[in-house]
Amino acid sequence: MTELIDVDPLDPLQDTVFRGWMDVHAAAERALWGDQATPWSAEEIREFQRAPERIRRSVAALDGRGRVVGAVQVIAATRDNLDSVNVWLSVHPDHQRRGIGSALLARAEAIAGELGRTLVQDWSVSPEESGGPAAAFAAGHGYAVAQRGLRSELALADWRDDGAPVHPAYRVETVWDAVPESWLEDRAHLARRMSTDAPLGETEYEEEDWDADRVRRYYERMTAMGRRFVVSAARHVASGHLVGYTELAVSASTPDRAYQQDTLVLREHRGHGLGLALKAANLRALRTELPQVRWVMTFNAASNEPMLRVNRALGFAVAGYVTEWKKRLPVASGTGPDGR
Repeated sequence: MTELIDVDPLDPLQDTVFRGWMDVHAAAERALWGDQATPWSAEEIREFQRAPERIRRSVAALDGRGRVVGAVQVIAATRDNLDSVNVWLSVHPDHQRRGIGSALLARAEAIAGELGRTLVQDWSVSPEESGGPAAAFAAGHGYAVAQRGLRSELALADWRDDGAPVHPAYRVETVWDAVPESWLEDRAHLARRMSTDAPLGETEYEEEDWDADRVRRYYERMTAMGRRFVVSAARHVASGHLVGYTELAVSASTPDRAYQQDTLVLREHRGHGLGLALKAANLRALRTELPQVRWVMTFNAASNEPMLRVNRALGFAVAGYVTEWKKRLPVASGTGPDGR
């Protein structure tokens, strides 16, 4: 008999069940990727829980002996994209194919309805191009493919820095663990454009609401999570504005691995090799500052050929396949946009 209970990562009285919830996600990740798994740490999950830009509702599935065997989190934006949620769902590998995932997904969709959201969007990653069992699960529960993507990895020892010059109309600037106050307005503009300019396929996202204060909190949160991060930005010399950026983060829980965050060059400044220059600058800084990092991981839409071309030039190789999913939920009678 499976019991579903709400979990608050910030409640000390629920620390044991929270740790079990977290361990389920980590076990599912390790079953797929082995020593290339990228589990989240408790500090990272708790800092995300504190962020005001998202509502996060977590649920654990307990077996008859009180052990956590399944975990789900519903993530709802509070400043933009107010009709949708994202869902993060895992079932422990030893307890799959017993209806636990279906029960958790039904609870997640119910939570979405309680929040007044009518669109659920999620993504799954698999070493198999077919998408593996996760793809069959999503399709079997009424989810449609919205976009295909790739998980790629770079063995940093194999990267050869060719020292290609930056286009003379631009200057690349690199910072560690914080960004200057003078960057914040431009960085907020770049974040807004990142939410609309990256390939979206059939996913449904509107422009995100970013300002300087939100950018500041974003980087403060990265530090609170125990992450080191490096940011390289391209400055247009004539205007003085930042017109592109890329970020890498290294979690304290996986110090040998760096995770590619966003990379964007504004459309009007593309075609000058800035994407390659920015990523090379970040890799150069990473190798100098954190020589223990051995791997860099990135995700891209399969349709984003310009960025995939940059990745191939740097030595990234495809290591997995991403499927983005979406499903429209019925509108509950009497439910408003605030969930009442």
